[in-house]
Amino acid sequence: MAIMDKSEEDARMEAQGMTDAEKELREKQKKKAGLTKEQREELAAYEMERKKIRDERIATLSKKLVDRISVWTETDKATDVTAAFKEKIHLEIENLKMESFGLEILHAIGTTYVMKASSFLKSQKFLGISGFFSRIKDKGTLVKDTWSTMSAAIDAQLTMEEMAKLEEQGGDAWTDEKKAEYEKRVTGKILAAAWRGSKFEIQSVLRDVCDAVLNDKKIKLEKRVERAHALMIIGEMFQKVSSSP
Repeated sequence: MAIMDKSEEDARMEAQGMTDAEKELREKQKKKAGLTKEQREELAAYEMERKKIRDERIATLSKKLVDRISVWTETDKATDVTAAFKEKIHLEIENLKMESFGLEILHAIGTTYVMKASSFLKSQKFLGISGFFSRIKDKGTLVKDTWSTMSAAIDAQLTMEEMAKLEEQGGDAWTDEKKAEYEKRVTGKILAAAWRGSKFEIQSVLRDVCDAVLNDKKIKLEKRVERAHALMIIGEMFQKVSSSP
């Protein structure tokens, strides 16, 4: 199965925008021989270009997010306006949840929005003290997500190795039904690992986007607080989405 050749690490590198050439150089870097001076310079150039692309992406997404929430932040925020804003978000949810991994994407975005918005709001309320602990919590969540991503990849790899051993041994026990069962298990685990890698990058970018939107010192604090409240509204709605109509 072609999908078995796609590891979680491949998924994450693709999500980060790495080219095949950069992946090859990184593989060489892991080996004892290392890289030549020219190869190190080439890898550094790839990393700089990727950072430039990522920064541009974050700037673009930040502007889009500000535009998106401005339909609420730039109003009197009356009850009817808030209701209309929530209805707009609800329609977006209904469209997105039908996409591949739609529910998972909505929950990932919602979790990031709520975490960043609540951290910002608490930092203002308690003069930065609560915000400090929220940032510690953010880092703890990042470590947990990293471990979860690695665990999914290891689980997929172990299942693939187990299947390979059984296939090599053959025998009467290795029937077409048994093979199909293992292929189904492996496919599910590979998809789960690939999603973990993509989710990790999605949330990494979103964290930077939220930071840009909430910590832009050119914008008055009152307006940034309103932005945080808007993100809380969206985030909480995204988190509550279920597969039911």
